[in-house]
Amino acid sequence: MSERERELQTLSELKQAEIAAVVTRGLDPNVPMKKSGIEWLGKIPAHWEVRKIKNCLQERSEKGYPNEPILCATQSRGVIPQDMYDNRVVVVNKDFDKLKLVKCGDFVISLRSFQGGIEYAYYQGIISAAYTILTPKDKRNSEYFKHLFKSHDFIQLLQTCVTGIREGQNINYAMLAKHFIPIPPIEEQQKIVLYIKNRLYVIDEYIAKLKTEINYLQEYKQRLISDVVTGKVDVRGVEIPNEE
Repeated sequence: MSERERELQTLSELKQAEIAAVVTRGLDPNVPMKKSGIEWLGKIPAHWEVRKIKNCLQERSEKGYPNEPILCATQSRGVIPQDMYDNRVVVVNKDFDKLKLVKCGDFVISLRSFQGGIEYAYYQGIISAAYTILTPKDKRNSEYFKHLFKSHDFIQLLQTCVTGIREGQNINYAMLAKHFIPIPPIEEQQKIVLYIKNRLYVIDEYIAKLKTEINYLQEYKQRLISDVVTGKVDVRGVEIPNEE
């Protein structure tokens, strides 16, 4: 791994750690804390509530919308139209009326959610009937849940609710629904969401620049190797340093 790649990994980990901290501890480090009674969560601000997931979200199982765009659940970009995901292998499916409806602001539990969290839907469309679709009972919670459901501690909770041994594992929603999650006051949720958006904007920009630089260096390395192999570059007598 190159120095730039290590830097990228460190920044990504710090970003996720900061998001996890603010969605479970809030923005004020001096606020009085209390025991949440939730094993995976620990202490939370004393004025926050805890509620069962089933009391915060409800399943959506609507079908019969064949003309809606086909969606795919991705760990990196959330739930988006299938044609927006370049690496997606499009599978022909004639039974579009059997796919589940997803509305913007919903959450999708896919076969990869146990690895990286529940996915937020940025678009309306239809998706695999094998997935669990959840919609917040109070729509004001949606943006806060978007970050909570991708936090490290919540992902660990998801991993305790999986069934199956294949590469993609199903999350048993009936089991997950009985667990509790933290619920800050709505005004505080909005401040947390705004903080994440503004505070981490600079990190996202820097991460994007690092990725561009890494891609450029990799392409340059491949071109150089190709030129050496084909004899376009004479490396006789050149001492090549050892890589770390």
